[in-house]
Amino acid sequence: MRILFWLSIGLDRRTPSEHLLTAMIEALYKRGHTVHILQKDTGGKIEGLYPKLENLGVTTTKIPMTAVAHSNLVSRYLSDLSYVKKCDEWIKQNRNYDRVFLQSSNVAGFQMWVLKKRMKTVRTVFNVQDMFPENAVYSGKIKKNSLPYIFFSRTQKYAYDKAAEIITISEDIKTELESNGVNGSKIKVVYNWSYQDKPFERSLSMDADIRKLLPRNKFNVVYAGNIGVMQNVEVVIEAARKSEDPDVLFHIFGDGAYKQKLIEKASDLNNVIFWPMQPVDKAPALYACADVNIIPLAQNIYRTALPSKTATCMAVHAPLILCIGTESLFAQRVKRETNCPIVDCSDDKGLRRAIEKIKSKEIVCHTEEFFLDNMEMSVNSMVYAKSIEADVTAN
Repeated sequence: MRILFWLSIGLDRRTPSEHLLTAMIEALYKRGHTVHILQKDTGGKIEGLYPKLENLGVTTTKIPMTAVAHSNLVSRYLSDLSYVKKCDEWIKQNRNYDRVFLQSSNVAGFQMWVLKKRMKTVRTVFNVQDMFPENAVYSGKIKKNSLPYIFFSRTQKYAYDKAAEIITISEDIKTELESNGVNGSKIKVVYNWSYQDKPFERSLSMDADIRKLLPRNKFNVVYAGNIGVMQNVEVVIEAARKSEDPDVLFHIFGDGAYKQKLIEKASDLNNVIFWPMQPVDKAPALYACADVNIIPLAQNIYRTALPSKTATCMAVHAPLILCIGTESLFAQRVKRETNCPIVDCSDDKGLRRAIEKIKSKEIVCHTEEFFLDNMEMSVNSMVYAKSIEADVTAN
């Protein structure tokens, strides 16, 4: 089969989730299929495809676009609509595909409309990594039941309804989709995976580059990732403020719209250090060197998203605290099966206590078995491949 991957991003820049895309496509090639990628070109440094994709023989079409700040919802949406229009012109001349894989997008409804117009009977699998406009509501960018929300939600609902199958990444997102009227029988939950099948070697915690940043004589609490509204890194700062243990050091790795604000907020603290975003290939070592990793989210964001770094944090033999909300079905399962503590989004005192209990060994986390049972790259990527190739027509 000839399969079209219609991406909402450009592969001209490194992304923390590039291993997900690579593994899916590799699984399809193992099953005898070929893939063409339709993507943005925003002037990044990567001219071709990732080496692994080029070695497979994947081809691509790049649509020139101007990079737009993620924080500007209106400008980003208009830019994405322009991208869809340009892609429509390309698809009009290149319809000879047997299947389409549609990546999460704020304008997925318009993309689906193009596909139904140009390739009406072609099966489309929609991968929902996060939910729009719900994530914009929960992050305070728009109000629920406002005119923008109604417009955005109706266009997205069209994509959900017309997709032959929806693959999402957590039970919480599946529940949110169902509450929005999406047929639950067409939704499959497949957890994101890490960079390899098995847990990483324990020797990764000796990585020389990362060890220069995390002193061995301290208990190192690590947050690594984007620093924006939805990530709620402020709760980590507040936990550091309430910490009375001089041996505990909080490290914030990353960049984003809220970084400067947090630096100012933590300016009177001597137990918080801010670092630049580390290279993507250093992520496993960074999580492995931590004495505990923290994944925070703003209130209710767990309903619409789950950070892709979760799998890697599970695979490095280091304790993990999910500060994403105790009502999260995913968090509850993790606590039940790994003993990792879960904390409400704004509960900085609870976060501090969880850190103290991990440091004192009162809480011992066991994440490796959960990772092996639920997040193996070869297994989960093959689920995607089989769903894409399934001999079922779209609605």
